[in-house]
Amino acid sequence: MKYKIIHGYNAEDTIEIEESEVQRAYYCFLGKKDSIFSGGAIRGSQIHGIKPDYHATMNWNKGYRLTDIDFAELSEKGIDRKMQKFLNQEREVVQYLIEKGRHDLIGKNFEIPKLETPIRSEIKALAESKKI
Repeated sequence: MKYKIIHGYNAEDTIEIEESEVQRAYYCFLGKKDSIFSGGAIRGSQIHGIKPDYHATMNWNKGYRLTDIDFAELSEKGIDRKMQKFLNQEREVVQYLIEKGRHDLIGKNFEIPKLETPIRSEIKALAESKKI
């Protein structure tokens, strides 16, 4: 699936990026950092957003204006939800890594650690012991 960095208000004001570049794109966007991607270079301060590139994903012409039928096809195939979920997950990972000061892990298939089960069971036991 393909994604795009938006840096203007016209249809041509985008840079195509691969899935593997999404975290770096978010880092550049959030930190106003300049970077080079497979689709071109950009200043982080010029990034307006990062969105799914339905045209490239579905092999539609770049200038083609999507219709209700096209959006229905994307929805029916689940592509729109899958792409948006991926973007949300990648943004959360980048925000987590920035908060933890681990910029070196951005773009390295890092997963946010889950709350471990023993802690949950301790909390549950503590809550049960406080019942009257």
